[in-house]
Order: sequence, then C-alpha cells, then structure tokens
Amino acid sequence: MQVDPYQNLPGLRSIQDAETEDNQSLGQDEFLKLMTTQLSNQDPLEPMDNGDFLAQMAQFGTVNGINELLTSFDSLSSSLQSSQALQASNLIGRDVLVTMDEGYLGSNGMAGAVDLETSADNVVVNIYDSNDTVIGRVELGEQDAGLVAFRWDGSTLDGGTAQAGRYRVEVEATRYGEAEAQSAMINANVSSLVLGGAGQPMQVELEHLGQVNFSQVNQIQ
Repeated sequence: MQVDPYQNLPGLRSIQDAETEDNQSLGQDEFLKLMTTQLSNQDPLEPMDNGDFLAQMAQFGTVNGINELLTSFDSLSSSLQSSQALQASNLIGRDVLVTMDEGYLGSNGMAGAVDLETSADNVVVNIYDSNDTVIGRVELGEQDAGLVAFRWDGSTLDGGTAQAGRYRVEVEATRYGEAEAQSAMINANVSSLVLGGAGQPMQVELEHLGQVNFSQVNQIQ
C-alpha cells in the first residue's frame, strides 16, 4: 500500500492541493519546501515517477515565469503611460498638426499640411461641405518631397465665402498624369488631454474638432 507522505505532517499539503487553494500564492521557497518533503517521505517501493517530478518542476517554472513576465509588462506599461501623459500635457494650449480629414474654418482660415513622400507635378487641396460637395480648392502646384503647408481662407468656388465651421479635406498629388490621394494633416489647438483607461489609448481634445488619439499628433507648431 502506498504511504501518504503528508498524513503525519500537519500544516503541509501536496503540491497539487496548494496550487488549487483559492486566494493563495505558492512562492519559490514554499515550492522547494513541499518538493523536498514530498521526496523525503515518498514510499521507497513506489517512488515518484521521473515524469511526474519533471512535470511539477516545469509547471511551477512556467507559472512563475509567466507571473514575473506579466508583472514586468504591467510595470513597463505604467511607466510608458506616465511618460506619455507627461509629454502630452506639454501640448495643452499649443497648435499641432494632426492626421485627420476634417478641419475647422475660423476667422484666420483653415491651415494644414501634407507630407509628400516624393515630388509631385501638382498638389490640390479640396474642401467639402456637409453635403459632400466640393466648395473650395487650394492649388499648390508643383511641389518637392517633404512637408507642404496649405491654408484655405474660406473662399468658395462660386466666388463667395464659406461660413465658419467644420469641413472635410482631401489632398491629391498628381504624378505622371495620375492623381493619388494623400493623407491630410490639420492645424488645430489642443485644449486638453484625456488619459486612456485599461487598454485604451490616450487622446487629445482639439478645439472645435473633438478628441483624437495621441498617436495622430505629428508635429507641434
């Protein structure tokens, strides 16, 4: 008959029981103590199988390693979030270039930019109203590669002036006779920042334009 190594050892329990007990954590010292006791009190006629022994060691090593890795990731995530929050706080009250397809027409017009990877024969900025109709256009002509700024003063194609408000922006760059869509960047003022919750990105609040992800901020003006 197999001897229970724990029947005369009050306070000690098998490794399997220790792992399943709720609200308890098995540290390295406790694990080694239990393992040593189990080996010392096992039935010599029926010793622990090598495979079982190695499986217990591997299980503890895996769980312990994962827990340490998760702890490290949590610490790194908190550190990065704090650093990002500190960096973002310096943006409040400043103008930034943000990747988005909407801009706000104010008393000083609407400003933005486009980052061209290669030179273009012609660059055009089209302005759309809420009905998705082109009402304004900024002709930038031939441009070299790099950051190209633009400003729309509110002049419409029919000779009028657009009212203050939000408008959609599209940028096209023509190369060798073919027009290619480009990502627009809009100049906007940062009014506040919103810290993201668990798994959520940090956001910045833009005056007249609402919230965008912090990652969309490309340049401080």
